[in-house]
Amino acid sequence: MDLLNTLWVERYRPNKLDEMILPDSYRSDFEVFIANRDIPILLFYGPPGGGKTAIAQILCSRNGVLSNKRENLLSINGSAQSTRGIGFVEGTIEPFLKIPPDGTDKNKVVFIDESDNLTSDSQRSLRNIIEKYSEYGRFIFTCNHISKMEEALMSRSQAYEFKQMPIDYIYSLTTKILEHENVKHTEEDLRFICESLYPDIRRTINTLQRNSMSGELKIDKSIILTTERKIITYILEIINFINSDQKNKIGSIISEMISLLNDRDIEYRRIYEDLFFRKEVPANCKIFINKYSNEHQTCMVPSMHFMSLVFDIVSTLTKYREMSGKYIPKTK
Repeated sequence: MDLLNTLWVERYRPNKLDEMILPDSYRSDFEVFIANRDIPILLFYGPPGGGKTAIAQILCSRNGVLSNKRENLLSINGSAQSTRGIGFVEGTIEPFLKIPPDGTDKNKVVFIDESDNLTSDSQRSLRNIIEKYSEYGRFIFTCNHISKMEEALMSRSQAYEFKQMPIDYIYSLTTKILEHENVKHTEEDLRFICESLYPDIRRTINTLQRNSMSGELKIDKSIILTTERKIITYILEIINFINSDQKNKIGSIISEMISLLNDRDIEYRRIYEDLFFRKEVPANCKIFINKYSNEHQTCMVPSMHFMSLVFDIVSTLTKYREMSGKYIPKTK
């Protein structure tokens, strides 16, 4: 049995442009690229769950601009230690582009997912390669934090911002998947999974499949609610308690958070990204989130590094409230 056909996340992956939610201007541009079987250098940026990778994969397929993916596409995970440095650029990417496109394709495409994790040296090296192979060499970069991209790459790219898919869209999509797979379910359970794992569509679909093997969706809410989601909830509660002058409740939350950090492996990048793009998180806190996210890969102890962020958030919000309070008339 073909594994890819048994995985729901692959079976229901969008394969065509008309299966994606896109702004009209974006759709028009992408339709032109596909009609011409040619693309410029592209940069897709925005928070996770916006469809950046899905669009890139469609453009790199037979439904996009490549007929021969095997020879003319190089897909790279820019966050992997083995691919993010200048050695990979010089040892793999440039040799790939030295050979012109095979067959009828106009382009050879290098797709670098999570390209904001590339080192500065590798990004600067890519600038020269883009110019050297401009006749047929094309790049698609995706990133969550455009601020981490070198200006030299951004100036050579046609950039598109992707926002998170609306949660109602994810709920509608997963409802259709369960109905198509003849899985019995309740609206309450499905909404719990969608809201707990939002905006991660891949994890949502994988979770649905894992918990529907019997033909009925059965969930353990304590397992579905990921550690990362619990920590994000704790941070939001801390922010709310400080803003509502209930600092006495923070201590117990911090203790529970420390317990989670000590007992489990945490995907810290997911937490940093989620918090940074949340409207409920004040701008002065996002400054610290951005700082600690940038330093995460080089920190010695990730859990202690993260707790330093928590204490900086508590400190800055407390000081801000105290300063603001001086100018707020007291009610007699």
